[in-house]
Order: sequence, then structure tokens, then C-alpha cells
Amino acid sequence: MAGVVRKPHHPGQTSNAVIQTPMKLQNRIGLGAVALTIAAFVWSSGLCMAADKAIMDPTGTWKLATINAETKAKSPERTLKLKLEGGKLTGTIDGRSEINGKVKIFEWPIKDTKLKGNDISFTVTHAPVYGNGPDSTTVYEGKITGDTMKGTAETEWSGNTHKRDFEAKRVAQ
Repeated sequence: MAGVVRKPHHPGQTSNAVIQTPMKLQNRIGLGAVALTIAAFVWSSGLCMAADKAIMDPTGTWKLATINAETKAKSPERTLKLKLEGGKLTGTIDGRSEINGKVKIFEWPIKDTKLKGNDISFTVTHAPVYGNGPDSTTVYEGKITGDTMKGTAETEWSGNTHKRDFEAKRVAQ
């Protein structure tokens, strides 16, 4: 009989009695199991992707350097301290100036912080490190991957804008 599978009615049966199961029904049962397996895989993959979109915790001390677009030279490292608490990101970044052999270290708070998944942004505004003049504002935007943060830093000072890349590494505690 074409399209019919013949199998014993009971596993230990020795008679010639058989139940005929149409192939279409077996195929539907087989396809249903395959569809269920695929659905379970897709659902669990969605959970993994959702976990990847969870907020990354950038808490810790980072060593940050900007990169000159033309020469690829890195600036002296700055210390960026971040803390994520109750869904709010706070922190500070240091600055340094050297005039006539005198070194002065500054520490400024970060503000306008945003953290979504592994995307991070924050702003630093400060008065000139020496002399008088308008405040300088730098907007940092980047992505965190593990203990590395990469992105761009755009500084506006006295009507001029300067954009460069930055890279930061989290310091092991």
C-alpha cells in the first residue's frame, strides 16, 4: 500500500494484524516536533539577545586617552571614575595642566550621563585650567565592550569645536 506505514498494533505482537498510519499524519507529527524545537531555539536566542541589551555596569576606574586623528598619537591618560547606583551613572574625570614646570591636577564631575545597553555618553564642563576665558565643554559618546570603552570626544571652547576618538581601559581593582 503506497503512503501507508505498517507497524504492529502492540510491540510484542506476532500476528499479522497491523494498524495502518497514513504517512501524512506521521509527517504532520514530525513537522510539529521540528517546529516546536525551532520555536524553543528562537525564544532562547531572544533571551540571550535581551541579556546582551541589559545595562552594562561601567562602575570602576578607567584610564582614558584621546587619539589625534592625523598622527594617531595618544594624549596623556586621564582618570575617569564611574559609579552606577540605582540606575544612575555618576563620576569624575581628571585633568592636568603644566605651566612653567608647575603641575596642577583637576577633577571635574561628569553630567548629562546616559547609559543604554553598552552605549554610554556624558559631558564634562570646566573653567579654563589657567587664565581667564569661557568654559570648555566636552561630550563623550562611546560603546563599552567588557573592560574597554571606545568612542568620540567633542570639545567646544570659545566657539571652536574639536572632535577626536578616545579609548579607555578599566583598571583592575
